[in-house]
Amino acid sequence: MANMEQYRRADGPLPGTYLAWQIFGAGFDNIGKDGKPTSLELRPPAENEILCRVDALGLCLSDIKIVNQGSKHPRLRGRDLSVEPTVLGHECSATVVKVGAQWQDTFHVGERYIVQADIYYKGLGFAFGYLIPGGLAQYFYLDERALDGDEGCYLLPVQPDTGYSQAALSEPWACVEMSYNLDERLVPGGGELLIVDDDPARWHEANPSALIVPRSLDELTDEKFDDIIVPNPSPEIVEALAPRLRKGGVMFLLGEPASQGAASLDIGRIHYDDIRFLGGGPDVDAVRVCNERGDLLPEGSALFIGAGGPMGQMHVQRAIELDAGSKCVVVTDLDRSRLDHIEHRFGELARAKGVALHTFSPSQFESQTAMDGAVHALAPQGYDDVCVLAPVPALVSAAMSFAADNALVNVFAGIPIGNPANLQLADLCRGIKIIGSSGSRISDLRRILQLVESKQLNTDMSVAAVGGLAVAREGLEGVKSGRFPGKTVIYTQILDLPLMGLDEIAAAVPEVAAKLGPNNAWTKEAEQALLERYA
Repeated sequence: MANMEQYRRADGPLPGTYLAWQIFGAGFDNIGKDGKPTSLELRPPAENEILCRVDALGLCLSDIKIVNQGSKHPRLRGRDLSVEPTVLGHECSATVVKVGAQWQDTFHVGERYIVQADIYYKGLGFAFGYLIPGGLAQYFYLDERALDGDEGCYLLPVQPDTGYSQAALSEPWACVEMSYNLDERLVPGGGELLIVDDDPARWHEANPSALIVPRSLDELTDEKFDDIIVPNPSPEIVEALAPRLRKGGVMFLLGEPASQGAASLDIGRIHYDDIRFLGGGPDVDAVRVCNERGDLLPEGSALFIGAGGPMGQMHVQRAIELDAGSKCVVVTDLDRSRLDHIEHRFGELARAKGVALHTFSPSQFESQTAMDGAVHALAPQGYDDVCVLAPVPALVSAAMSFAADNALVNVFAGIPIGNPANLQLADLCRGIKIIGSSGSRISDLRRILQLVESKQLNTDMSVAAVGGLAVAREGLEGVKSGRFPGKTVIYTQILDLPLMGLDEIAAAVPEVAAKLGPNNAWTKEAEQALLERYA
């Protein structure tokens, strides 16, 4: 325990060098040198910097996108990694160990923080773990971009008794939280307005600046719009007009469809460009009322499609654990073993909350049709909430068929722009709202940290594996292959800890296993036992 107190104070002498998994280009072979982290000088921070020790780091699928794309990743803005490498890792819990002269009155040695990954300075993005070297290292430096950026300081203070992994995993949880707390525009007013109607007279007085064209669309130029209103839409009109929506644009689909059928719509734009297709009423005001809900329907039914991975499990845990969460939670995934993990990890919590938890995999059924029938049977009127966790456009089409009137369909999986799905227009017109989001805001991270520190949310339930710094590249490869059913946490101050699933800890480190929670869940006490032995 004395060693842990010294570790927490972080006031001991610092080494002359530190290890970091720098990335020099695309591919796993370009992470580190000869399969090992690189050794860098641990210099004193400059006047405008602080130096932080990394205590725990969660590995993320977003890290794999940098590995796949290298210097072509859009957040790197063309940075040549072979010349100027960066360090991956943005799910980071850290402790201040040295402070530059400029920040002496603001930061102090021993203070703990988590980092908001999306950092903006003078209007430009400098994401942590991208342009700013991240947490897959023993130490990192931050300057005014993170400490005095466009939204102020991008570090959030952590209470001393909060676990390191608990704090680090607040970052991916914040992405989940944001997806249910979006700032949605539900009425026209974004800018330029297009109205499609053969009777323009009924719109002119209330919308004098709008462009009004007949349903033939013959008078339409190549212009794009912030809002489009289409009474009694047809699939052909919706499909033709969807590319005319600017980023953040909304198409209002009023009344019943003029004809049945599907429109091919770019799902990636819903996720990354925040475009929306809102229906559910005969006029704009009725559509607004129909689409006001942005979170899970209290005591409703929720379906999570392709949710066996770490982020899917967070959505499932949130639906069960919320005080006003879902009462029926159904989870599907191709991998039955991942669903078994969900039942094992969250079954007791669900029973305690009075939530009916069901899991389905195609391997249990003779056909996909049989499985779909079993899913439909649990919510005959449709699911109030459907969340798509696998980046497959066809699953969005399927999600719509499972959704109730006025349901939310959360396309959480990052389907790239340019990937369309066929969506039945009747589903959009019955008030199903498709939402999507990418990343999180500092307000979301603050909200999650508050829930963690008030013991309303246990982010450690997401942990499936732990390891030391030397096996971090192996951990990233495991993220790509889906080796573990939940999050992998790297303790960067421990060099040689093997990469282990939590069910392997008993054989390797029995004193740590003795501190695990029910069903081998990771705990703050297990973390402390690990650090006491190794760090």
